[in-house]
Amino acid sequence: MKASSKLILTILGYYLTSTQITSASIKIKKFSTSKITLHKPAPDVVPNSYILEFNGDQLKSQSESSSESFINSFVKSIENEGINYKVRETYSSQKVFNGVSIKLDDDKDINKIKKLKCVKNVWPVVKIQRTEAKFEEENNSTSQNFRNFVGLDESDNDVLDGSNIKVGILDTGIDHKHKALGGCFKGEGCKVQFGFDFVGDDFNGSNEPKPDDDPLDECVGHGTHAAGIIAGEDSTNNITGIAPKAILGAYRIFGCNGTTTNDIVIKAMEKAFDDGMNIINLSLVSGNNAWFGTPESLVAETLTQNGVFVVAPAGTSGDNGIFKVSSPSTAPGVISVASIDTDQVNSFFIQSSSDPNLKIKYLTQNGKPIKLVDSFSIVPTSNVTNSKNDACDAINEDLTGKVALVRRGGCDDTTKIDQIRFAGASAIVIYNDASGISTPQFNSEGISTPVGMISCEDGITLFNLIQKNNNLTVQFPNESVLINDPGTLKTSKFSSFGPTNELEIKPDIAAPGKDIKSIFPVSLGSIKTISGTSVSAPFITGALALYLQSQKESNPEIIRNVLQINTKPITFKNDIEGNKNSLIASTILKQGSGLISLSNALSSTIMTSPSKLALNDTDNFNGKKRCLTLTNIGKETTKFTFNHLPAQTINGYDGINLVPANSPITTNSFANVKFSKLSIRLRPGESQDINLSFTPPKEENEINNSLYSGYIVITDSTTKKRSYVSYMGMKGSLKSLPILDDQSGAPFIQSGKNDQKFTSPEEVLTVSMKDDDIVLLGARMAQGTKILTVDVIPAESDDDVEPPTETQPQETNLPTEAPVVTKKPLKNKPKETNKPTATKPKQPTETPKTPKEDKPIENPKESDKPTKTPKESDKPTKTPKESNKPTKTPKESDKPTKTPKESDKPTKTPKESDKPIETPIESDKPTETPIESDKPVETPKESDKPTETPIESDKPTETPKQPTETPVESDQPTDTPTPTPTPTPIESPQPSDDDDVVTVTSTIVTVITPASAAETPITKRSFRTFPVLYKRGNNKLRSRAFDNQATELLVPNSLGTISNIQFESRNDNSEKNQIKTIQFDGKVDKSDGTKNVELPDGRYRLFLAALRPFGDPKKKEDWETFTSSIIEIKRE
Repeated sequence: MKASSKLILTILGYYLTSTQITSASIKIKKFSTSKITLHKPAPDVVPNSYILEFNGDQLKSQSESSSESFINSFVKSIENEGINYKVRETYSSQKVFNGVSIKLDDDKDINKIKKLKCVKNVWPVVKIQRTEAKFEEENNSTSQNFRNFVGLDESDNDVLDGSNIKVGILDTGIDHKHKALGGCFKGEGCKVQFGFDFVGDDFNGSNEPKPDDDPLDECVGHGTHAAGIIAGEDSTNNITGIAPKAILGAYRIFGCNGTTTNDIVIKAMEKAFDDGMNIINLSLVSGNNAWFGTPESLVAETLTQNGVFVVAPAGTSGDNGIFKVSSPSTAPGVISVASIDTDQVNSFFIQSSSDPNLKIKYLTQNGKPIKLVDSFSIVPTSNVTNSKNDACDAINEDLTGKVALVRRGGCDDTTKIDQIRFAGASAIVIYNDASGISTPQFNSEGISTPVGMISCEDGITLFNLIQKNNNLTVQFPNESVLINDPGTLKTSKFSSFGPTNELEIKPDIAAPGKDIKSIFPVSLGSIKTISGTSVSAPFITGALALYLQSQKESNPEIIRNVLQINTKPITFKNDIEGNKNSLIASTILKQGSGLISLSNALSSTIMTSPSKLALNDTDNFNGKKRCLTLTNIGKETTKFTFNHLPAQTINGYDGINLVPANSPITTNSFANVKFSKLSIRLRPGESQDINLSFTPPKEENEINNSLYSGYIVITDSTTKKRSYVSYMGMKGSLKSLPILDDQSGAPFIQSGKNDQKFTSPEEVLTVSMKDDDIVLLGARMAQGTKILTVDVIPAESDDDVEPPTETQPQETNLPTEAPVVTKKPLKNKPKETNKPTATKPKQPTETPKTPKEDKPIENPKESDKPTKTPKESDKPTKTPKESNKPTKTPKESDKPTKTPKESDKPTKTPKESDKPIETPIESDKPTETPIESDKPVETPKESDKPTETPIESDKPTETPKQPTETPVESDQPTDTPTPTPTPTPIESPQPSDDDDVVTVTSTIVTVITPASAAETPITKRSFRTFPVLYKRGNNKLRSRAFDNQATELLVPNSLGTISNIQFESRNDNSEKNQIKTIQFDGKVDKSDGTKNVELPDGRYRLFLAALRPFGDPKKKEDWETFTSSIIEIKRE
């Protein structure tokens, strides 16, 4: 966002009226049109302040000291240009970031700076909030076992403690005086050995920071709480961190206020890197907008390329629907962490007067004890223990001052509780109607009567005691003990939904994040219970420290892969007819690959490339096929079998609002997956491909834009341990979704001095441009957009606003709306575009032909390449219909030279699908030796290429080089063809009784000759010869800089720009109807760089344009636009 422009982008507390008009099945939600108040410049932008990145060519041959000299020379040179400035931060790390952040006296000077050859990118300095964390009411509950929470077996407890692993925590600082965290800073024996305070106590994001050498946290506690999870040792409160011997670095980026700026965050990341941190835990969100492109997320990604693990929270916007995962966790290499509610819960006790030694455990919904001090008489609500509808009807007995004992079942818990509390009971004890104990589930709104649940067995015991003694009383002592309750293991309600706005899979993994008790500053009570994804992230950070300790050498990409596939997805019983009692997983949009299981990762024998499969949307489904490369990282030859665990399908839209629903609708319909093989056998270090064919849920309508997901389950036949590769796709067209929400009464213009809104092209708004009498353009964003621009154009014009065509020069690379004066204010509103079936059927029919006819099936990995739809689509002139579907490689697909770099986006479906996946799946001629893969296959020609398959999966650009030359591949011999085998159908394997996966309904098998093992077998702890999973380059990552000069060419008849934003988030569908407003005060920024140019009195219009998802800026149809009513400027 340009701080220099007269943009006022604010989120207004614009309230919805609660009225819902219902007619038959149609619901219309009316939005308030109350007055919009004029706001000051956007509070998230620091005025006149910018982050500058220097060109790598200027610095690549220089040392750190000479880089600092270069920076000094630069700032002196701009001073010589007459530019008055102040340096905010300097960045001189060659591997992380080279540049400065500055504050200008005159904001216009930024145009001079942008023209300097040494300046590569320019971003505004913006404010960043600490992640939201909920502080829970304290009780004397038992502390949890953090090491158990990350799936660490007892056998590993004695050998792994995080010794010599450096963990940097970017947060509120750490109370290093706390004994549980060493009680000292930087001295011998201190746990916190590194750190710096970049801000001081009073920093609020706007005032001057006051850095110092001591990152002590005594006013907030969030960083101390995270440090306790990672490495705390508190015997008094029975708290032991996951990696208690890890070395900590405390990098304080938040003062007591909880706000910082992105240039300070980058400086802290650079400092942590320079201090040698192996892992960096980021407790921040720079927006829950599901975009990757902010400077701090780019720097975080660069850190991962340089061997540092970066862990960040997914966000706590779970009540705002899909596409809300937070940056910087959206960066491809950053581990985005979701929250789950753990199955370790605090139970409390009931004591009876008849036997003080009898303690009956009970659970409460909120995890807190029943607070009744005295003894209370307890009475059953039924005279039998097998009642089928106990307390389901009104209770005539007066229960005032008594505890009611009631059996579960017959009606829901809420109904029972209401009947009993209406009878006056002081407390309610529900005993289960099945064996064991579980947490009560009821609507607690308006219910103040305490409720506890006990086991069926204990309920019968209490009932019998009452029969023997009608005067039996009970007490509720304030004691607790941890027990396991499988029913509480679920995704946290507050945890944000993915995916990213480009349908990348985020979050990546999940960890406990609800009601976690950990260390807190001594000044704030020494211990505290907090909930949030910023609480989940330290669990992954601590687990990584233990994993790194177990390795002699590390490759971040491979370790991320192994951790991510060795998890335990959250599952539940399926209730669909025909599939009842089978398991289905919660959507991966909330849990990623599932709950971390460190012991499984430590003993894993398998690695996959990729570790997750983003299938894109219907427009870009590309023949349904994907390839998965498996590598044996164990020490023994092992047989691996494959199966499918489906997950819930999510309908993110409610059919009423254009903005995604706050609470997505979950369905138990799911995709079908077919495998080219049901099993393979791999020698140590050997790799082999399997091909996967996906069919979206048939029950889902494409209009709903439903998001389906699930897991490819890989089972080690020897150890029976399972690994999970997640997948996700959209049934529908993401590009067809509207950007501008006209249901809210927006877009519109109005004067800042009254609430009259103008929406019709013929209306005229007259303003004086004095004080509040200026123009406000209001818009509500239904979806995120990569580019949002607002230009001022003449009110009457014969010029058409036309985008450049494919034959026009590259310079004119942004389109615009058609005629300026129109009948309808909203243009290019998608209506028919969400029916992609016109071109979709053509792909599958064309794909299998070429490989079958021109290439031997012996090498399906290579034979698939020539027909890979995503690659051909990179050439827009090949199939005109397809050319408007840039989702193959969203945005980047038009930049073939960038593809290898862009594969660093691990969830990029087109990248991962560039492998030969399609031919074996589409081929209806499965090989005659379906299960021969259980035996090591010796094929010399394939064995000559031990790493061919994994490398191909990461080098998608090799395919487009020869999109139609099927018979020849540059790296594939073709002189030894193998005849196509005779097809042999294969039945899906039936799982054993202990299998927790759903069996695929049908399978096509194709023999794939495996790549042989390396000359020297590789153990599971040596990764030297394994391929890099994602190839990235620092320079290409900078291509998403904020300042996009090309947007100035959007409108040929533009008189100037008042807004030029990249990575704009959508609004929330909440009672606070958020409207984004852009202020026009009669001044514009010209395309030549001059700013704040005052337009003369006259008639004008505002032209707003938003780029659709996966849109090509050079294509008119990929923009959604709005032309405002007439604005007549009459200055006094």
